Amino acid sequence: MPGLVLRLACRLERSPARIAELCGLSHRQNRLPAEYLLALPTSRAEEFARVTRLNIDEAHALTLSSLADSYPPLASVRLDGNRNATAARNSWAANLSSRYCPACLSGDESTVQRLYGGPWKLRWHLPVSFACTTHRCLLVHTCPRCRGLPNQPATTERQGLIMQRTVSGLHPAQCRHLAPPALGGQGPRASLCSARFDQGFRATAVTDSDLLTLLTLQHRIDQHLTLHLDASHSHPDPLDRYFFPDLIVAAHLIRLSWPDGTCFAPSGLLADLIDHHLVSAAVHRHRYAPGQRAGSTWAAPEDPAECAALLVAAHALLVGEDHGASGLVDRVQPLAAAAYGRSAANISATLRRMDVSPDLARALACRSDGFYRAGGRRQAKQQVPSRRCRFGIQHVPALLPETWLHEHFSDLLSLSEHPSDGKVRHLRRVASLKLAEMSAGGTWPECAKKLQIPWRTAQQSLRVVKNALTESNLWPAFDEAMESLARQLDASSDRVDYRSRRALLEPWRLSDTDWAQLCHGLSRFRRGINSPNEETATALIWAQVTQGDHLHSPVLSALRQSGQSTHRLVASISQLRTPANRKGAKLELLCRLEAYAVRLAAISDQQGTSAASTSSRLAGSEITG
Repeated sequence: MPGLVLRLACRLERSPARIAELCGLSHRQNRLPAEYLLALPTSRAEEFARVTRLNIDEAHALTLSSLADSYPPLASVRLDGNRNATAARNSWAANLSSRYCPACLSGDESTVQRLYGGPWKLRWHLPVSFACTTHRCLLVHTCPRCRGLPNQPATTERQGLIMQRTVSGLHPAQCRHLAPPALGGQGPRASLCSARFDQGFRATAVTDSDLLTLLTLQHRIDQHLTLHLDASHSHPDPLDRYFFPDLIVAAHLIRLSWPDGTCFAPSGLLADLIDHHLVSAAVHRHRYAPGQRAGSTWAAPEDPAECAALLVAAHALLVGEDHGASGLVDRVQPLAAAAYGRSAANISATLRRMDVSPDLARALACRSDGFYRAGGRRQAKQQVPSRRCRFGIQHVPALLPETWLHEHFSDLLSLSEHPSDGKVRHLRRVASLKLAEMSAGGTWPECAKKLQIPWRTAQQSLRVVKNALTESNLWPAFDEAMESLARQLDASSDRVDYRSRRALLEPWRLSDTDWAQLCHGLSRFRRGINSPNEETATALIWAQVTQGDHLHSPVLSALRQSGQSTHRLVASISQLRTPANRKGAKLELLCRLEAYAVRLAAISDQQGTSAASTSSRLAGSEITG
């Protein structure tokens, strides 16, 4: 858009402001808004298309909105004129000051380009455009004479679509900055710089091998920018949409963890360019007094060579020699830990919450005592599993089954000091939370909610287990046990849907008839205030079928919600489950309850079986024989 207005102004010998007025682009106070580079409002687009004899699609193709489908950062910026230039720079969406290739601006041998030069290219406004693959050179970002940034005033943040819009008589490739005092720009009538961008300037010099590396990446970037225009890619790989977000976040990570990421720079020269950018940015920030606005941590480097070096290092971090997800984790985790340790908390949280591919999000989530922090205290932007699993969270119970515990955690328990029943129960709960994180992602409070574990209960279990494993340095053993269990669940073809069981048994209660049959011949249980009853049996059967905690069973939860005491029922369950009491009639009742639970679980796993039919299909005689 600015390039077309400049060419029209030069050809018709009018100022850009007058051309904008004739084309219907003038705004209040005769402004030419910079937002028109991002997108044209519908009313403006229609008038502009009519005057210039373009169709609506051609009018919109002059703005960056035409690239929004292939360049996600543009889609994240509101393209309605209500966002300023800083927001676009910080999100790597666009720079209002364009980079340029002098050879492209000098034009070809056609009559039009001999008179008005080559066109300014839309993609030069994107931070990821740093080289010209046609002329095999880096782009330039400053005027060869005054060193000003094209179309970016040095004295104000408020930018228009074109600088010095009321000045006429300039070539589209001439600088519109005021000349510095050393060049005769003093006084109230300071002249313009007027230097030609297409003459007498060369980009930053790099070695042939480095240039080849940079051009290779630029070529790949250009391919991704045109994917939506290529008919052969009408159904692109869904992961392609993460190419630019991943590249940008990796660039942030390289910058925030520097110099730890030096190894990802292909050469010492490119590493020096990154280092120079970071030193310059730090000096720039320190020049500002408290309360003044400094350069953003998130904006792309203005210098094309520095930006190119950063993006090449970011791409090397993402690709590496090992293309697998595990290799990405190994490369990213050390840099992420360094970046989070050196940066303010809000910066590290922002980085983790960015919309990136699942593999990169998993790699960015730093571990803390066996668990991943997914960004945010209780709610993460993305629910990214911390491991690629074939099993789902529906296959995870609230308490790890004892068979799984003994099969995979026996070594860990043997190394623990005094593993009491209480600590083992906490370990079973924490292991289930970890399985939920592996298969569904999110923070541990979110995992607890999905497993219907109360938040405070999960927090207490985590505290107990973390203290025990940290004191004995047993986190590696815990990780090994969890990975062994996850591999077993991956390989299993007969997984239990515990989420379905929990939902199915939510309204279920043991019937009086079944309870009477279960107690047949065990009349001694009818004495005492804490003797077992239907509610006791209901809670214990529910706990075994769902592999949940009987204290969180629906029958006990209902008592709490109604404000009634749970003391008698909890005491009744505890009395029956106490190891010392597991003999005689009590042991027999427990065996019958276990047999009942096995039968109930088998029936509840049948698809299409409702809670009511599940209960009605169980006959006491089938349990007690």
